[in-house]
Amino acid sequence: MPFENYKHVEKFARNYGISPDVAKFSYIDANDPWIEYWLARYLHDKGVSSWASLTRDNPVTKLFWYPWGRDFTHTEFPFIPVVGALTPGGMRVVEWVSLLPPVFGTLAIIIAAIYMYRVYGRPAAIIAAALLSLLPASTSRTYAGFVEKIGIALPFLILGLMFYAEALRRRSLVYAVAAGAAFGVISYVWGGYVIAGLAIAVTSLLVPLAVNRLDEAKPYLLTSITVAATALAASIPADIYGPASIRFYAAALAVALYVYGIVFVLEKLHARSTVARGFVYRLAARWRKFYTYVLAASIIIGMFIASLIKLPSRAVFAIAWPLRETGLIHLSLLAETVAEHSSPLTDPRLMRDFMWSTNVLVVLAPIAGLYLLYRGLWRREAYHIPLAITALGLYYAVLGMVYFQQAASVVGILATAALTPYVLEPITITSIQRTRRWRRKSQGPSELQLLGAVVFIALIAGGMVVSAYRTVNVLEKHVAMITGYSLDTTQLGWLYLLDYLRQSISNDTVVVTWWDYGYQISVGAERPSVADGATINATQIRLLAEFYTATSEDEAASILERLGLKPNQTLIFVHDLALYNPSKGILVYTPAIDIPKSAAMLHIAEKDKEGFWPINDKYMYTMIYRFFSTAPFYLDKIGIAVPNVTELVKPKTVLVGNLQMKPFTMKRFEPYMVVVGFYIDAETGQPIAKIVNGDVYYYVMLLILFKWVK
Repeated sequence: MPFENYKHVEKFARNYGISPDVAKFSYIDANDPWIEYWLARYLHDKGVSSWASLTRDNPVTKLFWYPWGRDFTHTEFPFIPVVGALTPGGMRVVEWVSLLPPVFGTLAIIIAAIYMYRVYGRPAAIIAAALLSLLPASTSRTYAGFVEKIGIALPFLILGLMFYAEALRRRSLVYAVAAGAAFGVISYVWGGYVIAGLAIAVTSLLVPLAVNRLDEAKPYLLTSITVAATALAASIPADIYGPASIRFYAAALAVALYVYGIVFVLEKLHARSTVARGFVYRLAARWRKFYTYVLAASIIIGMFIASLIKLPSRAVFAIAWPLRETGLIHLSLLAETVAEHSSPLTDPRLMRDFMWSTNVLVVLAPIAGLYLLYRGLWRREAYHIPLAITALGLYYAVLGMVYFQQAASVVGILATAALTPYVLEPITITSIQRTRRWRRKSQGPSELQLLGAVVFIALIAGGMVVSAYRTVNVLEKHVAMITGYSLDTTQLGWLYLLDYLRQSISNDTVVVTWWDYGYQISVGAERPSVADGATINATQIRLLAEFYTATSEDEAASILERLGLKPNQTLIFVHDLALYNPSKGILVYTPAIDIPKSAAMLHIAEKDKEGFWPINDKYMYTMIYRFFSTAPFYLDKIGIAVPNVTELVKPKTVLVGNLQMKPFTMKRFEPYMVVVGFYIDAETGQPIAKIVNGDVYYYVMLLILFKWVK
């Protein structure tokens, strides 16, 4: 659905006069997909082998993280750009990149259905496919335009889990190699390859508890060793040409070999326990208890070793989030301001969204994971273990960090679907019992079993209906974030600004923005930006925060100098929403973008500790407040209406909340341009307005540029 909407908005933008080179960005949603498009376009033009040239020595990378540039070969995963460069059938790169999420989302559904059908039966396959297609959390990164690493990587995670289960079920090294290869591919796509490594390691630790005799554990462990070794070998190029590290699969291999060694020793001791004496031999006779002790000690030692190894911060806080919530460990100041690093348990808004998005999985996923783990360990069905521990691990992780919501939902759907045959089994299979008189009598399911099956089916069916409604409602008129909220609430201000910057300012002019929008400037306007969504340089982002929250022009100018910027070659950008009444000369900010985000700027600059906060008395001394307060009073001189709904007039009154704003006279920063992007119904061409006491207030986005002058 969104893809057709993007086409409509692109046509709308081109009819307005925005150049085709910029109007095409109506296909790119959110922030991070911009860099995936730029890299794909570069590889499409220069050849896939040019990936190795995208280091800081390449002048084109100086568009990012000015003045340093960016080494993409060690900070970006290559899979999406490479696939995005291979456009089919003469399709434009921007269109093909935009379509990658639904392509890989469809692939995930197909693989999941095959997985469930092969291992758990047809009903499980149907439920998995339906929930993956409808549940908002699972579709969140699989709709057109939102090309994100997680959504592209999940088919390979599902494929790896399927082959791993088949390898354990059939004790097949061929399937083990296939599982390792699938897990290895993830290291080219997403940092979630760490999840696969953990799944292999934990499965290796648990399989000795899933057998009746020690010798039965060896084939399972050889399977895990093969999976880990194959994943390790497959990820070596990813270690060389991307940010992935082979040490995680190497650690998984080490764990599998370690457990194999323990089982080998225990087997020898157990064999001699009937003739030898001593505590060790007696304990070895009860090998399961002995291994449990060894396992507990190994976990403690492993946690200590892990604390000495540099792990990705996301992995650390996904594992140790309870310590973060209790204040024993802390994210960096920058990481604390990133919404997807927050816990839904501590934010009512996030919890509400989490429950709406995950739907029935909030209840069913952990139950399914625990039941599969029970069957794996106590019923000696080891092939359940990889899915069970991955589902439980991701569910645990998402409670501490909403970043994992889609991954947790997708694997949670698999676990929930896998529960199907065991819930429905009492209904479909009749047990035969003998009466006291030795006559055979059939006995159906108990009332409790029947009730459980009915509740399960009702939850799944209800979840599908609610999810279908919510997903269709969200995506039916969805447009890219840069062009508004929906087809009937579209704005072209951003595209106009990018077009202007691309065509009207010199190539050496740097545009300073908050890091969220760096990609749009570097990719869309083809002008250098100081920071972007990669957040690879926390020092530079802190300098940005200190600049926007500086309380004097001299302080702000000195920070720009530290960033290597020059007067007359530097533009400052801020933007937010407002209601605009030109006839009465009133503009009322309705903070939704940079004004609320200035809370993050204040936190990173550590000025929140000094009492600064939007929009209190101290906040009025900051540079970002001065930019927002001053710019509207220049609408009649430097304002541009996009589209030309009405003549722009200098407002008499500018408000934010109950605070009346006044213009500042600044010597080092002068207003350069104010783009007033009117929200339009793209289907009718009519502006969106609010009527208050008979007066018309237009919904607008103010995109403000200031110039740093000597």
